[in-house]
Amino acid sequence: MKYKNLNLKYAVVNAAYLMLLCATAGYAYNFLTKNGFDSGTVGIIIAMISVCGIIGQTVFGSIIDKSERLDEKMFISISMCLTALLAAFLMLAPGKSILMVVLVVICFTSAAIGMPFLNSMAFIYEKDGQSINYGLGRGVGSAAYAVGSAVLGQLWGRFGKGILPIYILVLAVITFVLIRFMPSPDMALEEKVQHEQAAEKKAGLSYVQFFRKYSFLIIPAVSMILLYFCHMIVNTFAAEVIGKIIGAEAAAVDGAVESVQGTALFIQAMAELPTMFLFSLILKKIDINKILVFAAIAYSIKHILILLCPNTLMLYAAMILQMFSYAVLVPGAVYYANQNVAEEDRNKGQAIFGATVTVGGLLASLLGGQLLNITSITVVLIIGVVASLIGTALMILALGKDMFPKKPAAPAEAAPVIPEEPAVPAAAEEPAAPELPPLEEPELILPGEDSPEKPADPE
Repeated sequence: MKYKNLNLKYAVVNAAYLMLLCATAGYAYNFLTKNGFDSGTVGIIIAMISVCGIIGQTVFGSIIDKSERLDEKMFISISMCLTALLAAFLMLAPGKSILMVVLVVICFTSAAIGMPFLNSMAFIYEKDGQSINYGLGRGVGSAAYAVGSAVLGQLWGRFGKGILPIYILVLAVITFVLIRFMPSPDMALEEKVQHEQAAEKKAGLSYVQFFRKYSFLIIPAVSMILLYFCHMIVNTFAAEVIGKIIGAEAAAVDGAVESVQGTALFIQAMAELPTMFLFSLILKKIDINKILVFAAIAYSIKHILILLCPNTLMLYAAMILQMFSYAVLVPGAVYYANQNVAEEDRNKGQAIFGATVTVGGLLASLLGGQLLNITSITVVLIIGVVASLIGTALMILALGKDMFPKKPAAPAEAAPVIPEEPAVPAAAEEPAAPELPPLEEPELILPGEDSPEKPADPE
């Protein structure tokens, strides 16, 4: 009874959590710029949130591993309480103030920091012999992210920027309530999992040693960083991209940009679902190298279309390409690392490819924000597209060489080298050569000639 309806509970928690994350990840730039911060400052603030998230996940991950009381469920509960409290304070904070910066950084970091620990909970349940469908839970979460993006965009259009802290507070409370209904894993089991993870970390390679051992992974990893760099420029500065498309006059209307942005993010997130659900079937029929190259090409096509978008319909059409780009590249990287890295180094490989999204996002926030202060969004998008094209070229260079069958074999078969083996008859004449001497011997003993009498001379 303890694990009754576990899959349903896990899917619902994922849904609530990702509806929360769509606000902090998708609308941070909108909220900060509407409160008077320039693009460069917003880029730095968003980069700070990412860095704090990475540090926080590492530090608290270690604490949870060592603690006898603090587990993943408890940590997510605490982080949701903190998020709700800070969101309430954020409603009262004055715009363009240091206080608002501090509240945004801590609140948004607290909201996002629990995601890897929610993933770990699924791992612990599986260790306890429970059948948990992580793919289903993650798919439901992605659908909820799409719905949350659309709903928040419409709410923003109606109520303005003040709706964001309220939305965050409500979703943090809902996530807190739902996570409390999740069963707590047995402490003995959790300790076993922690010991296994600690042993893996202890036996693992350093990053320098890893890249020496698997140097062929460097180019695909750099390729993904460049692709995600452009992807995160589009996502982080979506308000600027949409403002360029709909025009300055339309963008000046409060909520107009956010309404289009909500629809675009909804389409983008929903487009991921078919690919995510069917990816294991795709992998059975197509080689992983071909899949990654295909995803890189689709990514660059999507980015070029966004750069050239003349209207919102074209933007929505470009967002559909998410099913062939991001939705393929993210799980594809997981399988690629799985197939090309030894079992004892697999966690390190997964961490490295997972970090490509973070690094791409950090570069997009820092460079994109600073560039927007001195130039237009069009120039920033051109830089992003160039980076995307370089990333695609690197992916083809690294993985495309073995994609197509080599055709030297066909010319070799066509060239009739075998017919030149009339050398074989020569070999067949050789046995005939020894037969000549026996033919001459009977002539020596012919009776009608004088030569046969030569043997009598010695007599």
